[in-house]
Amino acid sequence: MRLIKRNDDDQAATEAMRGGAIGAFKYCTVALFAGGVLNAVSPRFRAIKAPQKGWLMVAAFLGGFGNGSDTAFTNFERRDRELQVRLANQKRHEIIYGNPVEKAVAAASLSTPTETTETPSKDNTTPISNETAAAPASAPASA
Repeated sequence: MRLIKRNDDDQAATEAMRGGAIGAFKYCTVALFAGGVLNAVSPRFRAIKAPQKGWLMVAAFLGGFGNGSDTAFTNFERRDRELQVRLANQKRHEIIYGNPVEKAVAAASLSTPTETTETPSKDNTTPISNETAAAPASAPASA
């Protein structure tokens, strides 16, 4: 059985107590039903005095509590360990293959053209002719 971290001990104890209560309830329910059936059918069981029948209920309660709490605690540890393994695998995958979010951002930046911040020099500019400056923007250039 794996030891849990110090900050998880209260949560683990809560899970174990809840599982123990559920297990005790289940076992006591079965013991009451079996005791009722045996009391109606078996004269030997009917001959047993009430305090001894009470101790049989206590035994069923303790057995159910122990079984239920152990099962709940083991399941708690499994969930915690499964989460740790999943996170470790995800980190290892990101180290080897990269983060999917980073890949999407990189792909998006490669697919969109970037604007250059360079300004044209004075030597490369061409003067605007009078024809293009006088033509209205909505009119076609050649009619």
